[in-house]
Amino acid sequence: MLLNLSIFFLFLTASDITVQAIGVNWGTTSSHPLPPDKVVELLKSNKITKVKLFDADPLVLQALSGSNIGVTVGIPNSMLKSLNSSRKVAESWVHDNVTRYVSSGSSGVRIEYVSFQVVLVAV
Repeated sequence: MLLNLSIFFLFLTASDITVQAIGVNWGTTSSHPLPPDKVVELLKSNKITKVKLFDADPLVLQALSGSNIGVTVGIPNSMLKSLNSSRKVAESWVHDNVTRYVSSGSSGVRIEYVSFQVVLVAV
């Protein structure tokens, strides 16, 4: 009964929300990946305006260049320790994986955030 009330309350509160943008997560680890330019084409045709990448794949970032899709670049968990231990390493990673794709014109990637995520695994 409590679950039904929670869902009903969520439905009532969600009905007053105005959607500003629709975004998706884009991971590149799959058995049959699509070419990045085809994925960008699909995102644009479905009016997706924001995407979160789980890593800074150069082919994906190149495909997103000039698309006007807002991008959040994820920092791989394996990099967190080294990025935290050295400012120089962090600046180098940001330069190599983020700033080189940003352009002042419309031809670059519209990177909005750089984020990290911690994945916890129960043992």
